[in-house]
Amino acid sequence: MRWVIDLDPVQIYRIVSYILLILIIITVFLFFFVKKRYNLRKSRRKLELKENYQKRRRKSILIILLILLFAFVFVKGFIYYLDKSTLIKVDEKIVIIEIDDYWNVNDTSEYFEKFGYTIKDYKEVSDILDKHGFVASLGITPYIFVEQTRENFALRDDEEMIEYLKELDEKGYELAMHGYNHCINVDYCPKYEEVWYNVFNGKLELENIFEKQFITYFPPGNTWTTEQHENVKKAGFLIIGNANVPRAYFDKGVIITQKGYNPIYVYDWYALDFRHTPYEEWIEEYEKKNLFILQLHSNTFDSQEKLDELDKFLEYIKEDDAKIMTYKEFYDYIENRKQGLTGQAIIKT
Repeated sequence: MRWVIDLDPVQIYRIVSYILLILIIITVFLFFFVKKRYNLRKSRRKLELKENYQKRRRKSILIILLILLFAFVFVKGFIYYLDKSTLIKVDEKIVIIEIDDYWNVNDTSEYFEKFGYTIKDYKEVSDILDKHGFVASLGITPYIFVEQTRENFALRDDEEMIEYLKELDEKGYELAMHGYNHCINVDYCPKYEEVWYNVFNGKLELENIFEKQFITYFPPGNTWTTEQHENVKKAGFLIIGNANVPRAYFDKGVIITQKGYNPIYVYDWYALDFRHTPYEEWIEEYEKKNLFILQLHSNTFDSQEKLDELDKFLEYIKEDDAKIMTYKEFYDYIENRKQGLTGQAIIKT
């Protein structure tokens, strides 16, 4: 069975504690209700119940109540332990810029060029980052699935894209894996992004192309399942960025981060209507958390206005003296600050 992950471990235990609390209240109510019900019926002599039977019922309810109270205290104590013993506090402003959807655009131009997937569009966004001296984590897909032809096109066949990505890598950008073939359509490829073979071989494919280790993974479409989660960890990734969880946390040595803020949304994909939120909202979202993840897609910056907004926003971040990190740099930053902490560390932002 496939389960979509949208809660971190602490939140799961908190939900369990809420359920236990409700059961405790119900049990207390039943205990007093049974006692009152017995007294009323005894006084009216409408129903003859043996006193020892009623005592046994109340005793059973009392035992259940004590068990529930013990479980509630245990769960709350475990939550406190997780928070206290594995807490990592991010006490300064950190910004991670993630840019998704780097794949073979040369052989797929007939299908994707109209959506803004061209080297020119990619470079317009990276040029703005370069202007401010910023770097980003780039979500690369070793294969791209084209629905019209039901084919996969390999990144290794697009020399121009590979050369461009190598240039960014030399500038300090991080190369990360963004799924196997970015196919999340349940009618065409419901398991492509989850099965072990694709996760592991997709990682090897990228590492062979760029001759370097990949440690960061972005789930396509922020879709995240338990099978994908386990296979990505097993493949050796150390940080999973932009997953559909409410906050970042450690999962047995692997950092899982929350979903990033995307200032541009698709109002109508096939009408190529990529609208962006007001600049003031960008600032408002940035100010909310110490760990701010900015999720971008180069193809959606289809106007000079959007590019100017991005330029202005990055200037604001620069003036705010925030630390700009890639996911890999963030992982190293957290590891250096753990000071011997082990297990699941919850990063409160």
